[in-house]
Formats: sequence, C-alpha cells, structure tokens
Amino acid sequence: MMLFIPVPLMLPRGCELIRTLVNSPSRRSGFNPTCRAEARPTFRIAWLTLLLTASHAHALTLAEAIALAQRNDPTYLASQANVQVNRARADQAFSRRLPQLTASFNNNSNQRDYTALGNRPNPVSERYNSRATQLNLTQPLLHVDKIIAQHQADTQVSQAEYQQLAAEKNLLLRLAQAWLETLHAQTAILASDSKVRASQQEMELSQKATDKGVMSITERETAQMRHAQALAEQTAAQNEYELKLSTLEQIIGTDEHPHASALSDHLLTLAPTPLADWLAEAEQSNPTVLAAQRALEVAEQEVHKQHAGHLPTLDLVASRSQSTQGSGITGGGAGFHSRIDSIGVQLNVPLYSGGEQNAKIGEALALRDKASYELDAARRTTRLNIKQAWHNWQSAHARQQSGKQTLQATEFALQAATAQRTHGLKADLDVLQAQQQRDEAQRDWHKARTEILLSYLKLKAETGELTDEEVAGIVEK
Repeated sequence: MMLFIPVPLMLPRGCELIRTLVNSPSRRSGFNPTCRAEARPTFRIAWLTLLLTASHAHALTLAEAIALAQRNDPTYLASQANVQVNRARADQAFSRRLPQLTASFNNNSNQRDYTALGNRPNPVSERYNSRATQLNLTQPLLHVDKIIAQHQADTQVSQAEYQQLAAEKNLLLRLAQAWLETLHAQTAILASDSKVRASQQEMELSQKATDKGVMSITERETAQMRHAQALAEQTAAQNEYELKLSTLEQIIGTDEHPHASALSDHLLTLAPTPLADWLAEAEQSNPTVLAAQRALEVAEQEVHKQHAGHLPTLDLVASRSQSTQGSGITGGGAGFHSRIDSIGVQLNVPLYSGGEQNAKIGEALALRDKASYELDAARRTTRLNIKQAWHNWQSAHARQQSGKQTLQATEFALQAATAQRTHGLKADLDVLQAQQQRDEAQRDWHKARTEILLSYLKLKAETGELTDEEVAGIVEK
C-alpha cells in the first residue's frame, strides 16, 4: 500500500519557497537534476516537509481547526443563539399560565369647589390629599390558546435543537472539505511544477535543435506553446490554492495553515454499505428532516391555537385595595380610610372581532401547508444528497484503484528512465517527463482518495452521525 504524505501548507500563500530552494543556483550547483527522480516519492516529499516545517513554528492540526471553527463560525454560532431564543420563548409561554400579580399606588393633591343645589346654596371650597394602594391577582383557569402555545413553544425548542445539530454537521463537513481540498491543491502545485520543469527543458532543447537545423520552427513553436500552457496551469494551481486557503480561513476565523498528515487508511478501505441502508437511516435521523417535521408540528399547533381564539376564557381574580382621603365624598364631609377585599371568577366570551380571528385561522392553515411542502422538499433533498454521495463514494473507490495502478506504472517508468539515463540511453528530458507523469498520477490518485473521504463524511452528515472525532480521524494522528 503506497502512503502519500502531502506537503504541509504552512507558508504564507503558496509554495514559492519550495521552488526557490529546489531551483536556486546554489541548490543546483553540483546537484544532479534527476536526484528527485531517483528518490521514492515519500522521501522526496518528506524532504520538502522538513524544509517547510523549519520555516513555521506551528501548523494547525485538524483537531485544533475543529475547535476553532466551533468557536468562530458565524453560521454555527447563530444556530446556537437560535436555540437560546426559543428556550426563552418557551419560558415566556409557560409564564403566561402562572398567576399574574400587580400592585399600584397613587398619591394625589386635590382641590374641590362644592355647591349644593337648593334654595340656599352653600358653596364649599376645600383642599385635601388622597392616597390609594391596590394589589391584583389573576390566575388563568381556562385558556386553551395558552395551553397550546406552551406545547408549541416546546416543539419550537426541539426544532431549533435539530437545526443546531444540522448546522454542526454542516460545519464539520465544510471544514473537512476545505481541509482536504487545501491539501489536494498543494499536490496540484507540485504536479504543475513538474510539468513546468519538463516543458522548460523541452523548450530549451527544441531551441538548440532549431538553431542546428535538425528541428523545424513549427516544432519549436509547439514546445513553446506547451511551456506557456504549463506556466498557465501552474498559475491556476497557485490561485486555486489561495482560494482554498481563503475558504478554510472563513470557517476557522484565522489564517493559520494546516498541518500535513497522511490520509486515514481505515476510512479509505471501508467497504461501501448498501444504498438502501443509508436512505432508511437518513429518513429516521437526518437533522434537517427532523427539524422540518417539528416545523410542521408547530404549524399544526398554530392552527389549533387560532381556532381556540373563538373559545371563552376563565380567570380567577382577587384584589385588595386601601384608600385614604382627607375629605368626604361630598363637600364638607369628614375624611375617611377604607379597605376592600374581593375574590371571584371572570368569564370572557369573544363575540365578534371583525373577522380578524378567521383571517388568522386562514393564515395558520396556509402556513401548515407550507411547512408540509418544506418537509417533503427536505426529504427529497436528503435522498438526493445520499444518492449522490453514495454513487460518488463508489466511483471514487474505482478511481482510487485505477489511480493506484497508474501511479505504480509511472513509478516503474520513472525508475526505468532514470536507470537508462545513468547508462546514457535516456536524456534528462525523458526523466523529467517521466517524473511529471508520476506527479500527475499522484495528484489524481490523491484526488480520488479525497473524494472517498468526502463522500463518506457526507453520508455520515446526512444521517446525523458525523462527529468531531470522525472528522479528525480522516487523517493519521
């Protein structure tokens, strides 16, 4: 089993240092241009790993990236806040069924002019203070809408928790994809470097051959065209690497570069399980589907709650009031102090609201239909995602086997070209071209392995089973 160790992406923005160290005159002085071809790829890449490791004090591990993402990703943090919002709303709904106690106090300065009616008016003008204190208690006895609202709020908490779970799985999947694609972008740069070196030497040889008259100008132009194309592919690979780094930075909230690790052979060698098993499991445990189911329950409860708006309500009411007044009820009368205690029940019967309640019922019915359609859409999307991931998983396994055979063939071709060059039967260009083919085969093989891991993680995410440990396990410790 061949082991691929990607170069650690620890330098700021690309692999300029690799090319500087490999192609600098000081490195080429007394340096056999085929020495990299003579070494096994693991040792060649390990040598580059040592160079890069020495240039950066710390590289981010995947486990550290997961912790950073969970602390910094705004989408995931928003889902956590949404859970807290719905829990607070559930507390509010419960509190509306508890006793409501209010107190009031007033202190007034009054002036009254009082004239009795009759044959002999006797006007009275007086100033006095009045104070009053009142304590009111209301205990809901029968409010069907409040009972339904409490159950509805609890269901919304459950819905928000499933939405948070879906956001967590999505975060882990996005992080794993960004991490693996960043590592793969590095292998693409290495392959493009090999192509540039081979095309550079081919172009130089064609120029010399044209000058000696043994090669046509057309062949020289073709060699120059291939070199220009190789340079363009190299630039594209570097830009792709920049984009992958930016994607990773957006998720973890920092520009630290990932640490190099070999991909986990355990996950890469897992035999694909039947598609029907994944579909059945996703139907029961996909967090997005479960959240949509809770949303439909909330919508159905809203219909019942609005229908309850037509029902009577019953409350227990009690009060105690105390008042002091410096003058009597009528002018010239003596002041007084009074206290009144009362307790009873209060029945409210809605008779007519101008059609507003009926309109609310119509709105709730439409929202229920909307939630039902969204649940159906969530189920269909989940099934599609499962099928796409499963078939990609199968295809990637086939490409991995094919890529392994191709990589082995290019390794043998490189060894043969290197051996024949040592005996004068092959030129440096043949060795560089063989090395280019080997690096491109290694890039394609690594791409297939990456797709296997991503497809597997997508399947686990769709079934709600993706965990931090499983994502961290896609690379060797």
